[in-house]
Amino acid sequence: MPKVEEIESKELTRRKILDVARRIFALHGFEGASVDAIVKASGLSKGALYWHFPGKLELFREIMGEEARLILRHFEIPLEMKGEFDPVKFLIEKGGTLIDKFSDNQERRLLWVDLTVVAQRGDPQSKKLAGEMIDRVLDAVLPELDRTFRGSSAGGTFLSPGERLTCLTHAFGGLVMNLGLRLKAEEAKRYWEAMVKMLLEEGGRNEKP
Repeated sequence: MPKVEEIESKELTRRKILDVARRIFALHGFEGASVDAIVKASGLSKGALYWHFPGKLELFREIMGEEARLILRHFEIPLEMKGEFDPVKFLIEKGGTLIDKFSDNQERRLLWVDLTVVAQRGDPQSKKLAGEMIDRVLDAVLPELDRTFRGSSAGGTFLSPGERLTCLTHAFGGLVMNLGLRLKAEEAKRYWEAMVKMLLEEGGRNEKP
C-alpha cells in the first residue's frame, strides 16, 4: 500500500504540471504549446508528465475541466433559493461577478478564448473537447433555470425558456471574448444585465413603458 508521503508527492507533482501547463496554454494556446515546453518550465522529466497524463490533449482537457467545474460551482443554486428562485436577478448577479473574475484573471480568459479558437479552426479532437466543455456548463446550469422559468409569466416569446438561456450563454461568451479589447468590465456587466432582462423578463419583449 502506498505511503502517505508518496501519495502526497505524486499529487504535488500532478498539481505542478497542471499549474505550469495552464500558464503555457494561456500564453501560447493549445496549438502553440508543446510537451517539451511544459516539461522544461516545470523542471520535471517527460516521463513524470506522461505518468500523470497520456498526452497534451488530456492535459488540456483536465485544465479546462477544472475551469468548467469552477463555473459550475459559481452558478450553483443554493438550496434555500429553490422555490423562490428569481432567474433574472440570479443571472445578472452571477454573470456580473463572473465577468469581474474573467476581467481580473487574464490567464483564465485566454484559456476560454483559445478553446473557442481551436474549435473554430476545425481540429477534430479540439472541436470535440470544446463542445464537451461548453456542454458540461450548459447541462449543469440550464435545467434548474429552465424548470423555474417555465412556470413564470415570461412565455410570450418565440424562443423556449431553454433556448433563451442558451442564447444568453452564447452572448456571455461574446462578452468574455472582448474583455480587455474594446470592452471594459463595467460595460460588459451593463450589457449583460440588459440582455438578461430583454430575454427573460416578460417573455423577452422589449416594450416601451
